Amino acid sequence: MARSPCFPLLLCRLFLAALLLLAVPALAVPALWTASKAGRTVILYGTIHALPPGTDWFSPKARAAFARADTLVVEMLPPTEPGATAELTEQIAYLPTPVPIRDRLPDDLKGRYDAMVKASDLPLANLDRMKSWFAALSLVQLEMLMNGIDPAAGVDVTLIGRARAAGKQLVGLETPPGQLELFNGLPEAEQRLLLASAVADAGQSQNAMRALVTAWSAGDIARIRRDFDDASLSPELERRLLTDRNAAWARFVAARRKGRLFMAVGAAHMAGPGSLIEMLKARGFRVRRVE
Repeated sequence: MARSPCFPLLLCRLFLAALLLLAVPALAVPALWTASKAGRTVILYGTIHALPPGTDWFSPKARAAFARADTLVVEMLPPTEPGATAELTEQIAYLPTPVPIRDRLPDDLKGRYDAMVKASDLPLANLDRMKSWFAALSLVQLEMLMNGIDPAAGVDVTLIGRARAAGKQLVGLETPPGQLELFNGLPEAEQRLLLASAVADAGQSQNAMRALVTAWSAGDIARIRRDFDDASLSPELERRLLTDRNAAWARFVAARRKGRLFMAVGAAHMAGPGSLIEMLKARGFRVRRVE
């Protein structure tokens, strides 16, 4: 449980909550766009942050676009110092005095939580020390790992490794402290909603996850966004996780004058009102779907 979670979309229950041994096509063709303005072009690639190991997701067009780029832009670069994220998490994600997780849940979920504890042999003392948002993330990650899904197999991690091997420049749009603060700054009531969602959805999302990863593999971003909308995120959480970040990323693209960018961010950021695509169009970019 000491492992740091995969941020920032880990807890969104219909995206990474439980990618349970999913059947995906032999070759995935996720969505790919070009965004052009004033003679410069940025490649936009919608990612998923965890996949079953061995999934072949890098289509020929995406591979060629990546090869031509001199800079990879991702949501966050992992810290280079071992243990840095764990140290940061220890500083901000734990309570000064433990509060039992069970006491933070509505009565109708306490039995389900008890069953989770019994089935997975969870370390209660450590969970009870966690702030509610971090307990939610940890429960989701635990279920992922128990079902053979590791964030290390995600698209972002793989692209970062390939970019380093090819000598490309790496740019992180956000920092580990910034991503942690997305959740740490939530009111306790919002955090407890996330915790309740993590418990309520545990072990129940196999069919939804299969459909979601299939949609991602086919580049069906509208379906991905519908699943986020169906998750009924609170206005505050949707603003923090989607709208505000899309606006910041659009400003980054508009201000970047040099380099051939391959920008890989979560596919849910590409669809719907307030998406990164729509915000770039509003800034005068011509955005074209390539794949």
